[in-house]
Amino acid sequence: MANSQPNIVFIITDHQAFYGHDREGEYEYKWENYEGFASQGMRFDRAYSVCPLCSPARSSMMTGLYPSSHGIIMNTEAPGLGNQADLDSGQLLYSHFLSQAGYRNGYVGKWHCGRQRLPIDYGIEGWGLPDYGKIYMSDAYKRYAEERGFGDARALIEHNINYPEWQGQEIVLHDPSPWKFMNGSGILAGPPEAHEEQFVAHLACEKLREFAADDQPFSLVVSLWGPHQPYYPSQEYADMVDPAAIPEYPSFRDDLAGRPFRHIFHREISHRSAASFPEWSTWQEILARCYAQGHQTDAAVGDVLDTLDELSLADNTIVIWLADHGDAVASHGGLWDKSSTFIEEVVRVPMAIRWPAGIEAGKRTDHLVSNMDATATMLDAAGIAVPDYMHSRSVLPLCQGPDAADWPDELICEHMGHSHMFPQRLILHDRYKYVFSVHDMNELYDLQDDPFEMNNLVHDPQYADIIAELRGRLAQHIEGSSMRNQRMKRLFLLALEHDV
Repeated sequence: MANSQPNIVFIITDHQAFYGHDREGEYEYKWENYEGFASQGMRFDRAYSVCPLCSPARSSMMTGLYPSSHGIIMNTEAPGLGNQADLDSGQLLYSHFLSQAGYRNGYVGKWHCGRQRLPIDYGIEGWGLPDYGKIYMSDAYKRYAEERGFGDARALIEHNINYPEWQGQEIVLHDPSPWKFMNGSGILAGPPEAHEEQFVAHLACEKLREFAADDQPFSLVVSLWGPHQPYYPSQEYADMVDPAAIPEYPSFRDDLAGRPFRHIFHREISHRSAASFPEWSTWQEILARCYAQGHQTDAAVGDVLDTLDELSLADNTIVIWLADHGDAVASHGGLWDKSSTFIEEVVRVPMAIRWPAGIEAGKRTDHLVSNMDATATMLDAAGIAVPDYMHSRSVLPLCQGPDAADWPDELICEHMGHSHMFPQRLILHDRYKYVFSVHDMNELYDLQDDPFEMNNLVHDPQYADIIAELRGRLAQHIEGSSMRNQRMKRLFLLALEHDV
């Protein structure tokens, strides 16, 4: 029986190499299932992460609030610096409003919104792990692997920044820390079903079948760990990508001249990836595994979409598919991970929505949106008024109406740094991107003429009026914001006022 309210499926991929990697006429890197999915609804060509870091972005998608308002401003593992390890116990998530409207709510996969509290603590059914999570050592994965005879998860290590001596060895991926094997690439042993992405998809499909047996409308968040590094795709997917065919990334030779210190900190201190892998031929091998893991993540989501079809749920289900943030891999002189910058590679994300009953197929827009807008969109689709205190905006008017004149012409994102404090704000307007930093150099890029951000225009006098306008807009936004840290709010406003 079809419910009068749509079901909701929210798919989150993690740390996805997206912006700049599919270059028309030079190199094609597309996710087959995502492309098909996006063509069936609305594709957002200028979607950004509200904060290009896991915990702040994910917590914003759960609450509809900027990180500076919900309190998780860095990853939950980062101590001090004003960062919270968990959302407040009384914090309302999207699920609170859906529950009041009669929804049954589920969550499967990566959480990373708390060290102590998990989705179940907010009344959400399903499975997750605290902090980043160690999926291959979890009891749920071990049971899954034992039932199928997979044994311990193992990977052939091809490259590793921290342990170069591992090259050519097959390592069991068991360690108390999730970071032990993080900075590497290689191939996961065993069949594709042994991969963490297929495991999460399996749990999601099982949850969908459980929900399908109930007449109650439901929401399900399907949160993948991939394609986040370490890049250990299964052999079947590794065979899909030829390293030799990958051309040099456009900003690979960037010497970071005219860039803020935080860019240098990322490349030379935080990860030292450029020093570890100076040759493009090595990055070809790393990118091949990165892209293969992307294809494997795409296939896992495909399993979830196929299950919606199998259960005859697709027509009355709104599906939102996006990433929490991007991946700097191989860009700007040979970067790894994301660190503390706002480069397009880490802040731009794929985003598409499919809802056969409510959105026409084949639509796309270049209006500026953020992944935080998923929160209000879920509520709006369920017929729930979006609370005034939320910063999230429903994108359904962009999907359903011919007139988007009321949609804001700017987008503001936050960043406080990744483990090290680099307070920044990003404002996008028209073709320009301005990054303001409290204690480091600022940045201005013309994304139309300079899509790979090779020329920082912040000191060019002919752009002084544009910079003044963007700073004014940013100051107005911060002045009216609900930042928890009032001292930091005053510091931002003071720095904007005095151009420091």
